[in-house]
Amino acid sequence: MPRVLVLDDEKLIRWSLDKILSQEGYEVDTAATTEDALKLADAKEYALILTDLEICGDQAKSFFADMISKQPKACVVTLTALSKDQAEQTLGGIKTYAIIEKPFTSEAIRAVVNAAVGSEKRPAQS
Repeated sequence: MPRVLVLDDEKLIRWSLDKILSQEGYEVDTAATTEDALKLADAKEYALILTDLEICGDQAKSFFADMISKQPKACVVTLTALSKDQAEQTLGGIKTYAIIEKPFTSEAIRAVVNAAVGSEKRPAQS
């Protein structure tokens, strides 16, 4: 069963994503802080990391680089309230599998996660 790590500071979003992805058959771990997410990434292997961009603040680029370094086989999907262009600018060249704008639908999450986990294509890492 593929394992997914969900990082978001909003409890309702973590809960919703846990329920959506668990129903799809994924084993889901959640984290409310970047520190907790990095600790989980040290302890377990993930097929996919679904993370809120804004939780990273000014440290987004270094957080994503650290996460990709710890989980080189995982796809990283970014959730954001920003536009895709703004999110890409914030990431500063770090490539993620997909950027999903908030608010999102459960169908959009399912489609992206299932495609990412089933994909042999991994994001190019900067």
